[in-house]
Amino acid sequence: MNKNLSKLCWMICLIAFATPTFGQMGESIEAETMIEWSESRPLEWKDYTYRRIRLKGSMALTMVKHSVKGYLRNGLPEFEIKVLFRRPNSWTSDTTSLDLLGHEQLHFDIAELYRRKIEQEIIKLQKKKERKAAVYREEIKRVLAEFNVYSRRYDRESDHGKSRPEQARWKKEVEMGLKELHSN
Repeated sequence: MNKNLSKLCWMICLIAFATPTFGQMGESIEAETMIEWSESRPLEWKDYTYRRIRLKGSMALTMVKHSVKGYLRNGLPEFEIKVLFRRPNSWTSDTTSLDLLGHEQLHFDIAELYRRKIEQEIIKLQKKKERKAAVYREEIKRVLAEFNVYSRRYDRESDHGKSRPEQARWKKEVEMGLKELHSN
């Protein structure tokens, strides 16, 4: 893949990954535009827009969003956090490669892993009876910054999914992390 195009795609991903929505969730989760992360609902190529790319090699872009809805309950901030796949902004140049689809699915799974990490940090603050919403927002931003670093490392070490051994190692690592942070 062209290095400049790769960097551009990565920058677009970072912007989407690092943009939580605070306050009331203003958008509805519609099947036509968003898919909420679910263990029982893996991504399929039909969820992506096909784009013909004139560069050599297959490419795809998975756009996800951490949606954060906050409210007060008994004087303490509470949050509903979702990981959403953004269909209109996600695309592929190859609707046949299962390896590429697996790589993109793992991006979605990593987003869910970090949703669970955010949830874990919120619970810690709630146990301390923290009342300031700003403290929660800062913690969410910190975890999302870690998410961005982790996602970049995943692409770099797996060579965007082209290294099968590294892709398999990452899949195992993320699956173990999801099990460790299993949420009800």
